[in-house]
Amino acid sequence: MTKSLFLIISLFLLLNIFDAAQRVDIPPNGKQNYRAVEGGSVKVNIDQTTPIEKLIEKLDSSWQFVETGKFYWIGYTDDMYSIAAYKDSAITPLVNHFYSTKSKIGKIGVICSLHLIGIESEIAGRFTEKFKNKKAREALLMLANQEEYTGTIVSLLGRDPWKSDLPILIELLKKNNNCLELVNALFRYIGMPYENNGLPFRQDIPKDMDTINVFVQDSLGIFRIGSLIRVSGNEASKAENKGALNKSGIIVQFGGEVRVFWKFVFNNGETKKILSYFNCNQKELTNSSCKELNEMLYDLILLSWEKIGSFSYCDYWDPFQHYVQENNLVICTPEQSAKRWLEYLKNRNLFDK
Repeated sequence: MTKSLFLIISLFLLLNIFDAAQRVDIPPNGKQNYRAVEGGSVKVNIDQTTPIEKLIEKLDSSWQFVETGKFYWIGYTDDMYSIAAYKDSAITPLVNHFYSTKSKIGKIGVICSLHLIGIESEIAGRFTEKFKNKKAREALLMLANQEEYTGTIVSLLGRDPWKSDLPILIELLKKNNNCLELVNALFRYIGMPYENNGLPFRQDIPKDMDTINVFVQDSLGIFRIGSLIRVSGNEASKAENKGALNKSGIIVQFGGEVRVFWKFVFNNGETKKILSYFNCNQKELTNSSCKELNEMLYDLILLSWEKIGSFSYCDYWDPFQHYVQENNLVICTPEQSAKRWLEYLKNRNLFDK
């Protein structure tokens, strides 16, 4: 697990999710200094007596995110809200503290406080917030140059992507080409509609083929790890589960009114390559089935027509992207995904050669 991945999981993984059946998921009221929680919004207690310097120093302590009941609502602490109440005057002290402190949790506290200043302490949506403070954004983009925290910062900024971020993000991607958050955030930065702008990923996976060869592309080349074989609806209906992905390994391709059923068949000659990227046990391989690989293929099939998934504003740690070439499905490792992004952006003159 990369450091940036660990940080972003720490950022969004909240403690002890409330029982959804007990509380109604009501959207936050969008008012300033209200924390979004499952069931409504809760007024935050703003500390108006402690000096800003002392509030920032408290970010180095062993604080925890406040429980919100939903992973897409960030549990900013009361101290963070109190710091954000200082608005622009808190930005420079926060940046100075980021560079001076040796505390990792203190640096994360700075990042969250700057993001809270940027959205003016207003939570109105589930996956996005309106970022309003340009100075706070510039501060976060400057701190994003610290490789250990790039992913965390990009994940927050991506909740309201500004095209003006792109030149900086491109330079960051050149230096850190295995940053999952950077690779995944670019989908929402480039914009819609995807169908007409020839993105290097997530092309439609054809439904009229009987066989689609599946490849993995990494720094060593392109390797065929298996094939998606089209099966009849009758065969699929015999499976024990009728869900999108069931115990028989049947993968359902949705899109419009047509459903297509696929079964993945391994290329036994590339078992070593498969095991290097997917957590498949020997029993699964013997039965030509791997739950992790099938789930990933289902996700890619879903993204081929959704283009952006419903949870894409918080699912920044998906390790693989896909593209379709001559009816073949090619799965890219993060480094190869970054390379394709950079080539795509260069060809559109979005950064200098």
